[in-house]
Amino acid sequence: MHTTALASAISAISAIDLRNVDLSNLDLSAVDRFVVWYGTLPQEVRTLLSVAVGAAVAYVIFRIVVKIIKGVIVAVIGAVLAFLLTTVPGNMILSNAYDRVEQQVTTSMQSMQH
Repeated sequence: MHTTALASAISAISAIDLRNVDLSNLDLSAVDRFVVWYGTLPQEVRTLLSVAVGAAVAYVIFRIVVKIIKGVIVAVIGAVLAFLLTTVPGNMILSNAYDRVEQQVTTSMQSMQH
C-alpha cells in the first residue's frame, strides 16, 4: 500500500508542467535554470540539442586524441633516432678509440722489447 501511495505521489509530481509555474521566486542555480529550460523544450528539440552537443564534444575529443597520437608518434620516432644516433656512432667512436689505444700499447710493448 505504501508503494502505491509513493508511486501516485511521484506521478503527481512528474505531472507538474514547469512551463506554467512561476519560478522567479525560487532561488535556482544556473544549472537548475538550464535543466528547467531544457526540460520544457519539446522532445524533438531536446534530442536534436543532445545530438548536436554530443557531436561537438566528440569532435573536440577526437581532435585532442589525434594531437596526442601525433605527439606520441613524433616522440617514438625521436627516441628511436636518438638511440640510433647515440649507439651506432658512439659504438664506432669507442671502437676506434679502443683500436687506437690497443695499437699504442702494442707499439709501446714492441719498442720496450727491442
